Amino acid sequence: MFSSLFGKKETEDKDHLFKDRAYMTTEAKMKACAAVAKENDATIFIAWFTDTAKQFKNYFTANGLNENRITVASHLHTSQLLSNTPVFVEHYPMHSKEENFVSNWKIRNIVVYSAMDEPLFKHFGSEKLIPLMKMMGMKENEVIEHSMVTKSIISGQKKIEEQVSIEKSALSQGEWMQLNLA
Repeated sequence: MFSSLFGKKETEDKDHLFKDRAYMTTEAKMKACAAVAKENDATIFIAWFTDTAKQFKNYFTANGLNENRITVASHLHTSQLLSNTPVFVEHYPMHSKEENFVSNWKIRNIVVYSAMDEPLFKHFGSEKLIPLMKMMGMKENEVIEHSMVTKSIISGQKKIEEQVSIEKSALSQGEWMQLNLA
């Protein structure tokens, strides 16, 4: 039902660094990532925050998947990209940090899995959208994937960036939001 919500499918845009796949819940996002892991052994999953990496490692282990395929961005060595496809399991709250991190990669359209129940999305009122989407018949495991979603996320990240003068590091996206947007 929602695959055609934003009109016809676009052709791939080589200028976009990221391609978003948004789910209603973190649980649905983790299931989708596990499915990708089962389909493609050459996928590595990158988390920006240590707590997210731990959560995914626990989920992967519980589902019989290799937890070593999950890494924190700060621990990623570019040699890992030679034989693996990178997938991010969350956004960093500031877009420039994401862009800088992947700026020397030769990869475009890097997939980012995210969920509307994450702190970044909640900051922009996603808790009001989730019931509406359910009421419209969207299933929890359905993905929202469109360049308009990516553009909206980037716009939100840029608004957050304008509010941060000195960034404080954190173990989770929620903690980052509390420390830097208080």
